[in-house]
Amino acid sequence: MTAYEGTHEEIDTNKGNHGSNHEDIQTLIKEGVAFIEPKVVEWRRYLHAHPELSGEEENTSLYIKQTLDTLGIPYNDQVFGHAVVACIDSGKPGKTVALRADMDALPMKEQTGAEFASHHDGVMHACGHDSHMAIALGAAAVLNKVKNFLQGRVYIVFQPAEEEALINGAKNIMASGVLDEVDEIFGLHVWPGLPVGTVGVRDGAMMAASDHFYVTITGKSTHGAEPHNGIDAIVAAANWITGIESIVARETDPMESIVVTVGTINGGDRYNVGCGEVTLEGTCRTFAPAKRDYIETRLAESLQALDMLFHTTSELTYKRGHGATVNHAASAQRLRKVAASYGITAVTPEHPSMCAEDFSSYIAEKTGAFFWLGTGYEGCPALHNASFIIDETILKTGVTLMCGAAADVLLETKSAD
Repeated sequence: MTAYEGTHEEIDTNKGNHGSNHEDIQTLIKEGVAFIEPKVVEWRRYLHAHPELSGEEENTSLYIKQTLDTLGIPYNDQVFGHAVVACIDSGKPGKTVALRADMDALPMKEQTGAEFASHHDGVMHACGHDSHMAIALGAAAVLNKVKNFLQGRVYIVFQPAEEEALINGAKNIMASGVLDEVDEIFGLHVWPGLPVGTVGVRDGAMMAASDHFYVTITGKSTHGAEPHNGIDAIVAAANWITGIESIVARETDPMESIVVTVGTINGGDRYNVGCGEVTLEGTCRTFAPAKRDYIETRLAESLQALDMLFHTTSELTYKRGHGATVNHAASAQRLRKVAASYGITAVTPEHPSMCAEDFSSYIAEKTGAFFWLGTGYEGCPALHNASFIIDETILKTGVTLMCGAAADVLLETKSAD
C-alpha cells in the first residue's frame, strides 16, 4: 500500500533517469505535485469541514499527525499547544529550511453553501488556513519522495493560534527552540486581491504590525434633562474619536502607511440618562517600529488632554500584537526566481497590506519571506467573509512553489560543494 493509494500510481524516484541538479529536481517535483494534487484537495476539504478556533486545534492536530503517519513522515508534537512540526531529513549534511502553515479558524457562521461546509456551527475557515495546511501536507509528501536527491532537512511547521495575537503561536514556536537551526523559512497566505494562481511577493514590508487598544472614559451620570449636573462620557468619547484622526492626518507623513481604527464603542443605559461611562476598542496598524511607539504614546497623551478638557477619568490598555512582516530581499528574490522556473506568474504588489500576520515572528529572527497566493476570481469574497471560498486550482500552485523554494535552498548547498 502506498501513502497515496487510490489516487494515482506512486512516483518512481528510483528510475535512475533523474540526477540532482535543479532541472531534474524540478521534473520530480512537478511529477510529485501532479500525483498528490487530488489528495491535497481531499485534505483541504476535510480541514475546511472541521474548523477549530485558536488554541483549540486538537482534532486538527490529530488529523495532521494521522496524515503524516500515513505518509511515513516523523514529527514533533511537543513544541507548543497543538503545534506539529514534521521533519524531512535527507540524511546528508546541508542547510535546514522551514515551511509554515497556520491551523486555526474564525468564530463565524459559514455561508458558502459548499458540500464540505463547516460541521461546527459558528466556526469557519474564512481566512484560508485550511488551504495553507493542505498545501503544507502536499509539500511534505512531495519533498519526502525526493529527499534522496537533496541535501539537508526540511521542517514543515503546522502552527496553531495565528488569529489570536494574545496567544501568538509563532512567537511561542520560536521560543521553543525547535527552529533554532533553520537557515531560511517560507510562508504563504491565500489572497483574493490577486488573480487565481498568481503569486505576490515584495522585498521588505509585506504586512503591517497590529496592535489592540482598550479605552475606558468615565464621566458622571445624570438626568438627560440636566446635563450640567453630570459629565457626559459619550460626548467626551465622540470628541476623542474625532481628535485621534488628526494623529494620522496631521502628525504623520502622508507617505507613511498608518491606520488607527476604533472598532467598537459601548456606553449608556437609557435614552434620557447622561452616560457615565464609555468603553472603546480599536486597532493600530504600522510598519516602522518608531511609528508604532509614537502612536501608542500619542493615544495616551490624547486621553490625558481629554480628561483635562472634559473632567473625565480615562484609562488606556495598549496591547502589542503581531509585528510587521518584513521579507528578506534575498528570500523574496528566491521565490520570484523559483516561481519563474516552474511557470508560475509572480508579481510585486505595489503596496504592502495593512493586515497583519504572526509570520513576522519567524522572519524577525530568521531569513525568510512570506508570499500571497492569488485566489481572486470574479465575485470572490474577501478574507474573513462568511462566504469566502477558494478556487481549488491554487492548491497545486502553492504546493509547487513551497516545494521549489525548499529544494532551491537545499540544492544551493549541493551546488556550493
